[in-house]
Amino acid sequence: MMTEHVLSRRAFLRAAVAAGGITALAGCGSPSGGGGAVPLAYWNFFVGGDGERMVGLVDTFRDEAPRTDVTATTLAWGAPYYTKLAMACAGGRAPDLATLHASRLATFGKELVDEWDLAELEARGVTPDQFPAPVLERVTIDGRLMALPLDTHPLVLFYNTEVCAQAGLLAADGTLAPIQGAEAFLDAGRRAAAVTGANGIAFGAADALATWMVFWSLFRQLGGRIELPEGGPAEVDRDAMVEAMAFLQTMCDGTIASKTLDGPAAPASFASGQAGFLLIGPWEIVTAQNAGTPFSMTQFPAIFGDVPYVRADSHSLVLPRQAKVDPAARSAAYDMAVSMLTNSLDWARGGHIPALSSVAESPEYLALQPQSAYREAAQVVEFDPDAYFSGSGSTLMSRAGQTLQGITSGALTPDEGADDLIGWLDQQLTLGSPV
Repeated sequence: MMTEHVLSRRAFLRAAVAAGGITALAGCGSPSGGGGAVPLAYWNFFVGGDGERMVGLVDTFRDEAPRTDVTATTLAWGAPYYTKLAMACAGGRAPDLATLHASRLATFGKELVDEWDLAELEARGVTPDQFPAPVLERVTIDGRLMALPLDTHPLVLFYNTEVCAQAGLLAADGTLAPIQGAEAFLDAGRRAAAVTGANGIAFGAADALATWMVFWSLFRQLGGRIELPEGGPAEVDRDAMVEAMAFLQTMCDGTIASKTLDGPAAPASFASGQAGFLLIGPWEIVTAQNAGTPFSMTQFPAIFGDVPYVRADSHSLVLPRQAKVDPAARSAAYDMAVSMLTNSLDWARGGHIPALSSVAESPEYLALQPQSAYREAAQVVEFDPDAYFSGSGSTLMSRAGQTLQGITSGALTPDEGADDLIGWLDQQLTLGSPV
């Protein structure tokens, strides 16, 4: 028996906003399964090492549930993925299960995905208290669990163990000695640069994602807040914004960090030994491993204050809204989601912190080095501000990146950068969400 949903015009318009425009998309809800198998359609955006690990998770579930016929579809990450998913949800012909960044729930969470039934999850051994508190808060809307976290992927600090040893930056046990405070961090960068003869910190100063991750971490460590009410104006802690931007500009002095490295160049620079540190997400572990770089990883340090708050996101699983829900396919979606969570140890090898506590606290994960060395970051993560134009791969990240690249290059002063970004936020909010 099918459960029917009536999709409102509001839901359709919300999808258009998420997609950046109204486009046509053929639906792909579960087709009829052959031989009595339950059909299950799953969408994701993983490629490269993550893509291979996701194939492994899907295949593990196929082995566990031979009576479920899984069709896994990989789409291009960013606007193409969210466009297709949003329009499929609005059209009621979405897949049975999909991956979503938790930071994008401000758009999707109201009408485009269904909430997770806590009783169904508990029957499969999963309860909300098994997830990190800040991640659980992000995927909960109006008291309803709208996404199931698979992982947390924060900004992390890679360090070259040989460079740092020569620079006198390692503790007696061979790990990076604690770095506390702005000047200590900048000094570590200078000391590493003296060893490499190039830069101390590899950082994508010309990359929107890298600059936003570091800026947001610094801004939140300073206690800065951004509230984005519909209609505006933006409520911004301007002093914290200026101070965070000033630190970025000081760091990118050409010695501590380059003013010009783009996204791909920064991890390549670190992998080749031209920098002692790398600031980026944990997924770049594969680049360092493949290069044979002597390295380890740790949490992004507390540059300001005592708590190392850090920008992060979470790959999460959602139940896309369908016009007609097949109970058998919905049950299989629960089974597959829980299987992916409980078997996420291999997923963690790619750098992501497992969201499920039974995995994150397991001896096998704790023995995984350097991946488990920054696991405590999951307790102090800071997600992007709530807005329909915010989140990973969003307009906010792209436009803020333009401002921040002006800061790192020296084209803008911190005061000018704050005025530029706040002005854009105000303008964006006056447009209003059309949903």
